Amino acid sequence: MSLFTYEAINAKGRREKGEVEADSERTARQLLKSRQLIVRQLSSVGESSKEGSSQRSKGLKGSETTTFLQQLSTLTSAGMPLVEALGSIAEGMERRQARHVMTAVRQQVLEGGSLANALVAQGVEEVVCNMVAAGEETGQLEAVASRLAELLEHRQQLGQELLSATLYPAIILGFGLLVMLFLLAVVVPQIVTVFERTGGNLPELTKIVIGLSSFLRDYGLLLLVAVILGIFAYMTAMRHESIRYRRDILLLQMPGISSLLAKVETARFGHTLGMLLSGGVPALSAMHIANQSFTLLPMRKVGEFAREQLREGGSLAEGLRFGGWMPHMAIRLIAVGEQSGTLDAMLIKVAESYEKEASRNMKRMLTILEPSLVLFMAGMVGALALAILLPIVEMNELVR
Repeated sequence: MSLFTYEAINAKGRREKGEVEADSERTARQLLKSRQLIVRQLSSVGESSKEGSSQRSKGLKGSETTTFLQQLSTLTSAGMPLVEALGSIAEGMERRQARHVMTAVRQQVLEGGSLANALVAQGVEEVVCNMVAAGEETGQLEAVASRLAELLEHRQQLGQELLSATLYPAIILGFGLLVMLFLLAVVVPQIVTVFERTGGNLPELTKIVIGLSSFLRDYGLLLLVAVILGIFAYMTAMRHESIRYRRDILLLQMPGISSLLAKVETARFGHTLGMLLSGGVPALSAMHIANQSFTLLPMRKVGEFAREQLREGGSLAEGLRFGGWMPHMAIRLIAVGEQSGTLDAMLIKVAESYEKEASRNMKRMLTILEPSLVLFMAGMVGALALAILLPIVEMNELVR
């Protein structure tokens, strides 16, 4: 059977939208007619998804993916068939695009496809698709979905903490820059005319401010265009793997930031690999999936090297030493887990430990950053005000 979406007029003359299952389009129209509906538009889910793919982006939001996995684990563990579970999840999605994505996933599964392939077709995150595929292959889809939902929740919590911590400094910086630009572009030019009439020598600080004001008025538009082009060029350059690799190397070598990034990457890798191994996924397959959780290319290269070492009968801990990017303490703990036969549990412990440590480091850095930004903006606005007030004071002295 196929799934069709329809738009029709009911017996009360009101427009009605919905979905119906039928063997063919003709059968779907007859079924809707029996419900006293006048069909205005009818299309299969597959066709509607193809038509709408150019108008909207595919995939689910991070929170929607987490909700989907949680509900999938709950419903399947309760004995509900996969197709019915996907239908219930689709009905519960609040966003229209999310409902469309889940309906298309259900349709593909209904036609005999795998859940992982259906998620891939809808642009769901690659790591999620691979872990779902591993769960389907091992027959432990419920456990994998539950653990994956926990992993995504951890990531979202870390992202929310970072966002809430950086929001206040960003507002301070943005507001301060707007004040500076307003003073330079509007206030300073009006005061300059007064200075020019009186003549005399201006302080050096005032000359610098007047020069900046003239530059903004003359080349402000070009500067804005240059910034936009620079952002576009950066985004284009990041599509090339070699350029991304060099950027990631620089990030991992920056003092203060390198340690934080390494801990975040290690936590993601440890959580993913630990959950896969505890779910019964073979080590090589689990390594292949876990390597995709790395966002920095040098770290991903470390994971690929470790996987090759594992394939040849070597140790995972020794393979992770490649490049020197992985924290030494994490490597030692992983080695202990290999020797004791509790690698999956040890990986999850390492991940939880580094997540907490990374969270503390971020809070510490942002605690220092907030007053630093306030002092910086206060200093800049104070210097601008001083540049305007100094000539006024000198004029008052001349008048006296």
